[in-house]
This record gives sequence, structure tokens and C-alpha cells, in this order.
Amino acid sequence: MINYVPDFIYAKDRDGRFLFANRAIVLNNGFTHVDELIGLTDAEIHPVADAHKIDEVERRVMEKGEPDLGVEERRLKGEGWLMMSRVPLRDRNGNIIGVVGASRDISARKRAEELMSAQTKLLHDVARGVDLGSFLKDAQALLERLLNGRRVSFILDGQQRETQANEVIEFPIFSRDGGKHGTLTASKTENDESGLVEFLAGIAQTVGIAIDRHRDIAHIAYLAEHDALTGLPNRTLLNRKVVVLLEKASQAGKSLAVAFVDLDNFKLVNDSLGHAAGDELLKVVAQRISAQIKSSGIVSRIGGDEFIIVLEENQNPFHERLKAILEGISEPLTIDGVEIRVSCSIGVACSRKHGDTASELFANADMALYRVKESGRNGIQLFTPAMGEEARSKLSRIEELRRAVERNEFVLHYQPQKNISSGQVIGVEALVRWQHPVEGLLLPGTFIPLAEETGLVVLIGDMVLREACRQARAWQDQGLPPLRIAVNVSARQFLENSLIDQVASALQAAGLDPQWLELELTESLIMRDVEGAIERMHALKELGVSIAIDDFGTGYSSLSTLRRFPLSRLKIDRSFIADIPEKAGDMAITSAIVSLGRTLELEVVAEGVETEEQAQFLEGAGCEMFQGFLFAKPLPASEVGNLIAKLVAQTG
Repeated sequence: MINYVPDFIYAKDRDGRFLFANRAIVLNNGFTHVDELIGLTDAEIHPVADAHKIDEVERRVMEKGEPDLGVEERRLKGEGWLMMSRVPLRDRNGNIIGVVGASRDISARKRAEELMSAQTKLLHDVARGVDLGSFLKDAQALLERLLNGRRVSFILDGQQRETQANEVIEFPIFSRDGGKHGTLTASKTENDESGLVEFLAGIAQTVGIAIDRHRDIAHIAYLAEHDALTGLPNRTLLNRKVVVLLEKASQAGKSLAVAFVDLDNFKLVNDSLGHAAGDELLKVVAQRISAQIKSSGIVSRIGGDEFIIVLEENQNPFHERLKAILEGISEPLTIDGVEIRVSCSIGVACSRKHGDTASELFANADMALYRVKESGRNGIQLFTPAMGEEARSKLSRIEELRRAVERNEFVLHYQPQKNISSGQVIGVEALVRWQHPVEGLLLPGTFIPLAEETGLVVLIGDMVLREACRQARAWQDQGLPPLRIAVNVSARQFLENSLIDQVASALQAAGLDPQWLELELTESLIMRDVEGAIERMHALKELGVSIAIDDFGTGYSSLSTLRRFPLSRLKIDRSFIADIPEKAGDMAITSAIVSLGRTLELEVVAEGVETEEQAQFLEGAGCEMFQGFLFAKPLPASEVGNLIAKLVAQTG
């Protein structure tokens, strides 16, 4: 039976001479019958070095009496591997008289392990992100070594196949999305094992993964430095390129222009045509700018509708080139069947004049752009040192304003509102002042716009609201007649979600009945979002406070809209009062507003009344209340209290 077993089985005496061998050993060693092998040693069959290694192992087994199991060794004859096991050969008495050996051909398993190891290495290289060129070169060398020198090639993306004398087997290299990157080819032989074919198919798949990863990394690197919508460099890449261009310009003694470009009224395109149309417009603008600057500069999109252009100096002046860009952007285009034109504002700063670093040039170009917007847009503005000084002054003012909020440097003055017929004070308007530690008392026009811009107006507005409510209650506690106190609400404050809670909290803290608080909203503020304004006004009305429209006549509200507002009072803007009685038109408008208010059952208050003629006209027109310098300027709380007490005493 053991002559039909493919494993090698033998027995030797203590001198290493064969006592027995099965047919597999006989044939493997070039004999035809076992008798030819009996009595020979390995030294008489194999090279001396190999025979010595075998003898060393077998002698150790016989001397120690311990088996030597599962040792992997290369075949002495032919290609392949064997797994060797040797145990002591004992007689009936247990004495060791030799050695018994058995070995199994594990070449197929070792080959599979070798192929698996190769595939594992390639996958490890993919995971490490080895450069694709190096990966393919190493993979080709590895495969050719495994295939004993057979030619292996990777033919990618339409590359021409090399002419080969032998036939080849091909394995498609697929991409992640089901496409095809190319083909792995290997020279064909008659004895291609099935495992090898499967292995090469797996390698082709691994190469596909490597190519996908390489392209993913390249795409990620591209996206990290480019705008996804327009394909233009983003701020990161721009910063790096500008440093190089600045150094190049400096060495050549030339200048570099940095221009900030902002599309005018871009939000209108998004709101009216949709964001898809807005994106299409941005792509067209990017193409138009790129077509103008060509290779003499860089254009970058830094977000929204903002672009940065960097121009190198050449024979054409910077201003002329930017003017061509401005005109190119404003050329009409059709999006979704709608023809539109879009203008832009451009602010410019030049190296050697306005800054030597990228950050300086960016900051100064941005300041110049802001000036264009302030001046009506659709133009080009070169940076000037005065703009920088203005910006520094503004930053300083913002910091002062922040400290003023922290230190509560704001005080309230109150302008009385007079009933024309009775002469009594029926209310006051609370007006904030900044008690600046150096500049003295500052009027709202000098700091409220900046407070609006920075958001500090919300904190200031809350302080004004609380102090006004406290003061109204204090006057009542002094025995004065209850007065309606009007408090202006800024646009930022009105949009705050916490406004309702702020008003309720201020009333509760002061112990003031809500009927004595009036909130003044500008007409232009509530017309920005009519539905939202109405909802918020009703929420305020539910607290019990009254609501007035300030500066009425300047915000273009319609009669139908006005009727929907839960109002108690209209305040005629001072611009209509100032030229009465000189301007008949203003008189007509004022009379119409008074009539409108009476029709809607609203009280009407005229602001800015400074002359007797104005007061007489208002009384004749039916306006019952006014405020202005004719009666009293804004006064500190103590003076207002004295004025009211005096009037009460006079009418006693």
C-alpha cells in the first residue's frame, strides 16, 4: 500500500544506510527498484552539503530519541517543497536502531502562500498610498519573478500594446464604477495552473483599486486647492502662488496688482431665478475673467460671489486691464431663458505702494472694494492710505464701543411729546447717549450705525429698554401722572428671537404696566419682511405694549399693508415737517398722513417741530401731538421730571 502513497517514506539504520524506501523515493532518486537503494547513504545519492544536513538532523533524532516533525524543506531534486517528519526507529526492547522518515510534497501550498504573500504586499502598498508609478513598476517586477521571468505588462487607458512573440493571457483592470482602467497581460504557457490564473485576476483587481485610490487622492488634492463650482484656485492655492509672484516681481523690480471683485446684487439673481441660475452665473463670470487675464495673472474664487484677481505687470496698465474685466463681466447673458446683466465692484491694491506681503495687499484691496460699494458699486477703486487710517479708526471705535457696553457708559435723555390742544406732556421718547470718557456726550448718529454693524446694538437696546421702563416707573412713584414712554427698536434687535422675552423681562423688573410702554419700529424695517414683522408685532401686542411706526412716509408701505399692522400710533418723519410752511408739497403729504391716521383710528405724532408756524399748521391739519425743540429738546430724566411737575402745578 505504501508504494501507492505519493508521500516519501523510508527507514535507515544508525549509520544512515537505507533499510527501506517506498516507490516514491526510489523513483525520485533515479532508481527503478528498491533493492538498488538499500544499503546506500545520502552521501552516495546527494551532494555532500545536502547529505550532511540530512545526516545532522537524523543523528539528533536517534541520539535524543525525540521526533523532528513538520519541518519544511526545499526538494533536493526538482522544484518544490517538502514537509519532513522523522522519528526514532526502535527494536522490540525499545532500543533505538535507526530512524524512520516521511515527507509530503507541499509545493502547491507553498506556491499558494507565495502568491498570497505577493498579493498581500501589493494591497499593503495600496493602503500606504505608494506612488502609482512605483507601485506598477514594483508589481510588474514581483509578478515576473513569481512567473519565472515570463513577461508581464500593465496596459492602461488606451496605451499601445507592445508586440509579443508569445501568446498572452489577459485580465481586465476594472475601476470602482464598473469602467475599465486597462488590462494586465502575461505570457502564456501550456502548464498555467488554475490557481495562477485566479491569482492574476486578483492582482488585476488590486491594480484597479490602486488606480482608483491614486485618482481619488489626486482629486482630493485638487479639491483642497480649487473651487468645486468654477474649478478656479481657492484661497489656499492663491496664497501660495501670490508669495511666489511677489518674490518674482520684487526681483524684477515690477509691481503686482491684487483686485477684489464682488458681483453687485448677486443675491437678487439667487432669489429670483434660483441657486442653480446663480451657480451658472458664477461659472460664466469665472470664464470671462479667466479669458481676460489669460496667462498674465491668477483668478481665484474665495466664496459666494467674491473673486480675487492677481495681475502681473506688463505693457498694459492695471486699470485698463481691470476695466476690461469689469466690462466683460457686465456683458449680457441668458440663463434659463432670461437675459440678465450683472455689474461688479473692484477694489485694487498694488505691491511696492500698498503692501509687500499677500496679507497686506488682500486687506487693502478689500478696503478699496468696500469703498466702491459705499459709492454706489459698479466701479473700480484704488486703495489709498486714507482708507487704511479710516479702517484703523473704525476698529478703534469698535473696541471703544465694546468697552462702553461693558462699563455701561450709556445714558438716556427723554424728549417730551406734547398734546397741542391741552399743552400737557402725554409721553416721552427715550433717546440713548454715549457718555464718552474723553469726547463727552455723543449723539446716537455717531455710534448706533456701528453698533448695528457689530451687533452690539442688541445689548445697547436691551439696556435702553430696561432703563426706560425703570425710569417710567420711578416717575410714577414720585407722584407724577403716568406717561407713555417710547423706546426705539433697531433692526437687529427686532430680528432677535429673544426680543419678546427681553420686553417682558424689562417690564417685570421695573414693575411697569405694559400699557405705558410703546415700541417704535421704522417703516423700512417692517417692510423688509412684512409677514414676519406682522407675526412678531402681534406677539409684542399680546404683552400689552403699544406699537408705533417711526419715520412714517419714508418706507413705501401701502395702505393695504398698513391696515394689517397692529399699530397704535404713526410718527410723521421730521423731513416732512422741516420745510413747513415753505413747501406746499410737504404740507400736503403731512395733511394726508394725519388724515390717514385718523381714518385708521391711529394717533399721529409729528417729529421735529421747531416753529410756531409748524405747530399751528399741524393743529389745523388735525394732528394732536408733536415733539421737537419748539416744546423741549431731549433732556436728562431729572429735568423731564421737573418739567412735568411744573406743568401739573400750573394746570393744578
